[in-house]
Parts: sequence; C-alpha cells; structure tokens
Amino acid sequence: MSVLSRKRAAEAEAEAADTRARMQQLARLTVLARAAVPMAKSGGMAARDGARSAATWAAPRINGARAWTAPRIERSGLAIRDTIAPKVCETLVTTARRVDVTAPRPDITAPRRRWPQVVAGTAMLVAAGAAAAIVLRRRKGDRTLGIPGEAAEEGTGSQAAQDGQLRAGTDGTGVGENVSGQSQAT
Repeated sequence: MSVLSRKRAAEAEAEAADTRARMQQLARLTVLARAAVPMAKSGGMAARDGARSAATWAAPRINGARAWTAPRIERSGLAIRDTIAPKVCETLVTTARRVDVTAPRPDITAPRRRWPQVVAGTAMLVAAGAAAAIVLRRRKGDRTLGIPGEAAEEGTGSQAAQDGQLRAGTDGTGVGENVSGQSQAT
C-alpha cells in the first residue's frame, strides 16, 4: 500500500468515527426528548392541579376579606361625604366665582385702586394748562407785532413807574417788560 492510500484510509476512519459520535449524540438527544414528553405532561398536570387547589383554598378567604372590607369602605365614604366633601365643594364654588367673568356679588368685591385715576386726571390738567399757555403766548405775539407804538406809550405811565413792577396793558401786552423799559431775564 502506498503512503497516499494509507493517509486516505486514516482520514476515512477519522470521518467514520466522527460520524458515529454525532449519531450517538443525536440518539441520546432523541432518547432524552422521548423521556421528557411524559415528564412534561405530568408536570403540566401537577401545575394545573396545584392551581385548582390554590383557587379552591383562596376563594372563601377572598370572599371573607371582601365581606369584611365592604362595610368599612362604605363607612369611610359616608364620613368623607359628611366632613371633607362640603369643604371641597365650598372651595370649588369659591374658585369658580373667582374665575367667572360675570359681575361679582357685593360681598366678593376686590378693592379698587385709585392711583391710576389720579395720575390720569393730573395728566389731563397738565395738558389743558399747557394748551392754554400756548394759546395765550400766540395771542400776545400777534398783538405786540400789530401795534408797536402803543406798547411804548403805555410803559411811561406814572403809576407803573412808581410801583416798579412789571407793566401789563389792558390787552395783556408788555407782560415781560419792566417799567424802565428793560426786558426782564427769565
């Protein structure tokens, strides 16, 4: 026999041994699976029977607990209705009245703030005064320009010279001039 044929024969034997080992493993798994089926069935039956017996044991106890709890819950509900619920109801009604857009009742009125009205009134008075001052100035300027000779004659009156005060004509001209004829600094 040649070296190559011996090598092939050794490889063939190794493959055969490997194949036998795989077959034996598959056979063991098959045997275990066949043995597990009845065990699984009996385990399932045991679990079902255990659940039934637990339910049978628990049912009367659960019903007893429910019978014991029901009157206590009812008593608690009545106590809450009589004590806490009126307070909650009152709070909700008060909140609803605060949120409502309609006119509030006389006993629920907010204090009024008067300072914005005072500031607005003061601003109106200042504006009216400023407008009056502007109108009077314009009138004064129009009259002085129209009659320059009369303004000079009125400044020489004896009473105005004696008082040393500002002179003002009957028509309101010459308000800013002194008796001596000099203009006063403002």
